[in-house]
Amino acid sequence: MTGVMTHDGILIKQGDSYDIAMHFKSKCGGDLDITGASVTLNVKQGEDSVLSIAGEIVEPLKGLAVIKITPQHTSIDVGVYEANIKVVFANGDVHTIFPQDITKNAIFEIAEGV
Repeated sequence: MTGVMTHDGILIKQGDSYDIAMHFKSKCGGDLDITGASVTLNVKQGEDSVLSIAGEIVEPLKGLAVIKITPQHTSIDVGVYEANIKVVFANGDVHTIFPQDITKNAIFEIAEGV
């Protein structure tokens, strides 16, 4: 898996795979039950949607999920895009969990492969 994730961006080489592993915690620090939730990585260029990658809830009672970015996803043009990750809980609540600074979108950058 070739990629780097920072507090406000994701960088991946074109044609590579990358997994974003997530562990949801409650306010008191314990595992958050995410049964029935969905997690999605959205990538846009301007107003146009480029990618929408659904995550997998791996162990809902432990709050574990993963978004698998595949070579098919990273075959898009080399460049810088905007992105965010949203979780929709079973009760319908929607939360943007990435980037950490909620006043802007994250960067999703595809770097030229070798």
